[in-house]
Amino acid sequence: MGRAVLTRRRAALPVWGAYTLLMLLAAVPLFSTVLPPLFDYPNHLARMHLLSEGGNQFYAVHWEPLPNLAQDLIVPPLARLMPLDIASKLFLVAIFGLITGGTIWLNRAATGAWRMWPMLAFLLLYNRIFLWGFLNYLFGIGVALAGAALWLALEGERWWLRTLASSLVAIACYLSHIAAFGVYVLVIIGVELSPAWSELRADRWPALARRTAVAGAQFVIPAALVIDYWHPAAAGGISYAAFWRKADLLFSVFDNYDRAFDIVCFALFLGLIGWLAGTRRLRLAPRLAGAAGLVFAAYLLLPSQIYGGSGADHRLPVAMFLLVIASSAAKFPNRRTAAAVGVVAAVLLVARMALIEYVWLRSDRIYSADLTGIDMLPRGAKLAVAYPASAVNFAPIPKVHLAVLAVARREAFVPTLFANKGQQPITLKPPNDVLADAATPPELWAVVALGGDAAKTGQVLRALQQYDFVAVTGDEPSDVPPTRCLRLLFEQPTFEIFTVLHEASCGSPEG
Repeated sequence: MGRAVLTRRRAALPVWGAYTLLMLLAAVPLFSTVLPPLFDYPNHLARMHLLSEGGNQFYAVHWEPLPNLAQDLIVPPLARLMPLDIASKLFLVAIFGLITGGTIWLNRAATGAWRMWPMLAFLLLYNRIFLWGFLNYLFGIGVALAGAALWLALEGERWWLRTLASSLVAIACYLSHIAAFGVYVLVIIGVELSPAWSELRADRWPALARRTAVAGAQFVIPAALVIDYWHPAAAGGISYAAFWRKADLLFSVFDNYDRAFDIVCFALFLGLIGWLAGTRRLRLAPRLAGAAGLVFAAYLLLPSQIYGGSGADHRLPVAMFLLVIASSAAKFPNRRTAAAVGVVAAVLLVARMALIEYVWLRSDRIYSADLTGIDMLPRGAKLAVAYPASAVNFAPIPKVHLAVLAVARREAFVPTLFANKGQQPITLKPPNDVLADAATPPELWAVVALGGDAAKTGQVLRALQQYDFVAVTGDEPSDVPPTRCLRLLFEQPTFEIFTVLHEASCGSPEG
C-alpha cells in the first residue's frame, strides 16, 4: 500500500510542477498593467471598492444570497489586507488556478492517472469570455470542475460525507454565478446517468433511489435560493441569434487579439482533437463524456439573451472544451509524437502569452494617461458618461467602463456602475437612482458629441445639468463640437472629460 501511494505521488509531482510554472507564465500579464484591459473590469473594481468601504453617499450595500457574488465575497475582505488592485488581480489568478487545477484534478478522477494532457487548458485561459470580464462565471466554472472531481473522488466514501462536500460545492457554484451552477448541475447529471441507467436496467431500485437522493441532495439549498432570491431582469426577454452563430462562437475560446493567429491556434487544437478521436486515441471517460454531451446540448438549445442576461450561450464553449480535455486520456502512437505535440502546444502558449503581454503593455500606457484625467476630478463629483452604442463591443483596449473608476478613485457618482437589483449587492441611493435613468450614455453621446436633434435633447440636457462633469469616450476620437455649456477639462484621443457649466440657458436645446 505504501509503495502504491508513493508511486501515485511521484506521478503527480511533474504534473503539478508543470502546473506551477504555467501558472506563473499565465499570471505575467495580470501584473504588467495598472488595469487589465477586460471590458467590464473597471466596473467590477469600482464595485469592489464600495463593498470594501461599506458604500458611500451615492451607493448603499445591500447583501442578498444572489447567484453572482464570487468576486464580491472574496475581493473586499482581501482589500482590507492589501491594495484593492492587488486583491482584484489575485482573484484573476484564482480564476486561472481553479480552471486549470480543476481540469487537471477532474482528468485524474475520471481517467485514473495523472497526465500532462490537461495542461492544454492553459491555452484557453485568455478566451473571449475572460476578455469581456465575465469573471464570476469563470470562477464558478473553476469551482464546478473541481467540484465534479471531488464528487468522483468521494464516490466510495460514506454518503453523508459526499452529500456534505457536494452541497458546499453546489452552494459555492450558485453564489459564484447562476450559469456556472447550471453547468455544474449538467455535469453531475451526466456523470450519474450511466450508473443510474445500469441500476435501472438491473431493477436495483434501492440502489437507484439512494444514488438519486445523494446526487440530488446537494441541489436543495441552491434551488431554494433560486426560488427566493434570484429575480432575472424583466427587460430584454428571450432572443435567439442566427443558429449558424453557434459554430462561430466555438472559436471564442481562442479569439483575442490577432484573428489570423487565433484561427491557426484553434484549427490546430481542433485538428488534434479530431485526429485523436478519428484514430480512437482520444479515449473519453464514458461518464464525463456524457456530461460534456449534456453541456453541448444545452449550448445548442440556449438563446443568446435571457431576461437581461447577455451572451447566455456565449459562455458555454469554454466549459465544453475544458470538459473534453478533462475527460480525455489521449494515447499517442509513440513518445516522439507525444513530445512533438507537447512542444507545439508549448510554443503556441508562449507565443499567445507574448502577444497578450504586448497588447496589455500598450493598454497600460493608454490607461495610465486616461486615469490622470479621472484623478483631476474633485471628490464627491457627479460624472455623467457618454459613448455611442457601437462602443459596447469587443475592443483590445476597452474604455466603455473606464469612467466608473471615478467611484473608486474620487468617491464620485457615475450612473453606469453595475447596481441592478437582484444582480449586484449595490444599490443607488435616492435620488441618484432616478438621475441614473434620466439619460443613457448613447443619448448623452447623441447630444454632446453629435449635437443631436433639438426636438429630442431637452430631457437629456436637463439631466446633464444635474452632473458636474461628463466623460466622453468612443471607438474613435470624438471631436466634441464647441459649446458654451461644456468646458474641456481633460483630453486624450478617445477619452475626454468636460466640466458641465450650470447656466440658465444650458438646460434647454437652444443652450
